[in-house]
Amino acid sequence: MTIQQQIQCMQKEFPRLRVVRSEKRLAVWEGQVRPLNKFYQIRINFCLTRRLASKGVLPSIPHVTIIDPLLNTRKENPNDPIPHIYRNEFCPSQPILCLYDPQTDEWNTTKPIANTIIPWAIDWLVCYEIWHAIGEWTGGGRHTNSK
Repeated sequence: MTIQQQIQCMQKEFPRLRVVRSEKRLAVWEGQVRPLNKFYQIRINFCLTRRLASKGVLPSIPHVTIIDPLLNTRKENPNDPIPHIYRNEFCPSQPILCLYDPQTDEWNTTKPIANTIIPWAIDWLVCYEIWHAIGEWTGGGRHTNSK
């Protein structure tokens, strides 16, 4: 899908997620979602990249971060890392959510972000709220700790 097609699909499925930046190969959305008890301000960065890695083309992967409230560890055990996140080198206080296994074909650039990544982010936030309540990550997956 092109960036414009992703933008149109997002406007249709999640009109509260507004485009805050768009270019030919880049889109950034921001807006609120409410998985269970809290509202979260999220940001989705997506760039159709052409950068070359040492052995091939780097994949274009949507990055979802939580802007507000910032993610935090459990009060009961603050030394336990937040599960299923990746380090955000540009803004360490806003880690990137681990929403799917990039070694599978769960997501690729032919799939609408609005129909995959956003529902997965909402599901991730449900698991995050449950993790805060009971201390167990209920979302499954093979990614078991912070990166």
